Amino acid sequence: MGPKAIFETAAVYSSYPARHHVSVAHESGTDMGEELQKADEYLQKHRILELFNDLCASLCFHKPGDVRGFLLQELQLREREGASAGNFEDAEIKAVFNLADLMQMGVISEVQARKALLSLANSQKQKEDVEAIELPPEIDETIFLQKAKDALQFR
Repeated sequence: MGPKAIFETAAVYSSYPARHHVSVAHESGTDMGEELQKADEYLQKHRILELFNDLCASLCFHKPGDVRGFLLQELQLREREGASAGNFEDAEIKAVFNLADLMQMGVISEVQARKALLSLANSQKQKEDVEAIELPPEIDETIFLQKAKDALQFR
C-alpha cells in the first residue's frame, strides 16, 4: 500500500475579527489536535488569513476583470512595498472623518479618531498600529488624513 496524502481536505476560512478555523482530514496516526495546532500556528506566523482578507478586500474594492492578473500584481506589490497596502483614497478617508465629526465642528476627539481609524483597518497588524499611534486630544481633517496614512500605511 503506497503512501497516501496526509491532508485530504483543508478548509481555511476567517470571520471578523481575525477568528479562524482549520478543518483537516488526516490519515496518519498522529494526534489531530497537534496537527490542528501546528496548522493554526503556521497560519498565524505567516499571517495567511490577514493576507487573504486583504486580497479579498482589494478584489471587492477594485472589481478587476482579470482576477488572476490582479492578484498577481497585488502579491508582487506586497512583496516590493510590504504587507500593508491601502484601498482607500483621500476622499474616502475624509468621509470617515466627517462621519466621526457628527457636530460638524471640524475637529474630533482622540477617542473618535481612534475608532474611525480602526474602522479603516483591514488587518490585525493595522489594528495594532492604530492602537499604538499617538494622537493629539483634538484632530482636524488634515491631521486625521495624515495619521490614517501613517498608521495604516496607505499608498
